[in-house]
Amino acid sequence: MRIVVWQSAFLGDLVLAGNLVVNLLINFPNSELILVARPFAVELFKGLDRLKVIPLKKNLKGTWKVIKQLAGCQIAFGVQRGLRTSLSLFLAKIPTRVGFKNAELSLLYTHKAPHYWGIHEVERNQQLLKVLNLKVYTDRLFLPINWKTLERIEKKFNLRGEFVAVAPSANFEPKRWNEKYFAKLIELLMKEGFKVTLIGAKGRDQEVAQRVLSFLKEPKGVKNLVGKTTVEELVHLIYLARLVVANDSAPVHIAEAVGTPVITVYCATSPYYGFFPRRGVYLQPKGLKCHPCKPNPKECKFSSMECTQTVKPEEVYEKALYLLNKGLQKPSAIFLS
Repeated sequence: MRIVVWQSAFLGDLVLAGNLVVNLLINFPNSELILVARPFAVELFKGLDRLKVIPLKKNLKGTWKVIKQLAGCQIAFGVQRGLRTSLSLFLAKIPTRVGFKNAELSLLYTHKAPHYWGIHEVERNQQLLKVLNLKVYTDRLFLPINWKTLERIEKKFNLRGEFVAVAPSANFEPKRWNEKYFAKLIELLMKEGFKVTLIGAKGRDQEVAQRVLSFLKEPKGVKNLVGKTTVEELVHLIYLARLVVANDSAPVHIAEAVGTPVITVYCATSPYYGFFPRRGVYLQPKGLKCHPCKPNPKECKFSSMECTQTVKPEEVYEKALYLLNKGLQKPSAIFLS
């Protein structure tokens, strides 16, 4: 049997969909499982047996190419709720198509699951399993860890001793905590004797990181790896970190998947939408009538961006010290030889 999961959204969304993937691998031990996702999925799930990743280029030609590759699939799970997902799975003529009731063109699905806020995204995705009476074997997130990759990046980036990984960027500006506050937090951590490493992707993340560094009195004391890692290296870097501090963004979910404690600083968004860390803590704005805004706000409707300045660096620092001194044990990961 051939089964396909379609989730071509952002990196964090794909990490969260990993729980659905693992549960399907257990439910169908003798089947081929296909994941349609953005190209970074190839690195993200590298080495995971029985999972075939089909990279999707989000244009008409790329979508049609993927549709043709899905010929012969018997079951499809549309995790992403966009029109492209619903229509593509229908055009692939997959007989059993499972999606969410509020997805675009949901009438093209043969089975529909409820989608609502107030629960974690992992639990929300598991509703797709329950529609077909499939069993949920685990609630955990998983990402494969390779010992050789760990050794390689330790040497490549000269990672000596324990460090705190800080990810100051996010996809949209209203989701980014104040850059001066990030700088203040870093200074507090360094004053306490902790090493700090900045992490993130190329482009926008690099610009944000440079602005954070410009607010530091001693920027040379911070290792800046933003834009210098592959997706695979980023996952392993987060595994090596003692703690991750991030906005409502992908590093939060990667940290949970590899067992690293994490602090999420919410700005416009909220844990209510279901993207909160289950291993760690979070802080969010209080006393704002406009909060929460919406799951992916691209701009502030009041132009004040007040939510990005409500949580103070001292509050985050206090939570960081608590987690760093607690000495949490990492849960077992999927280790590859």
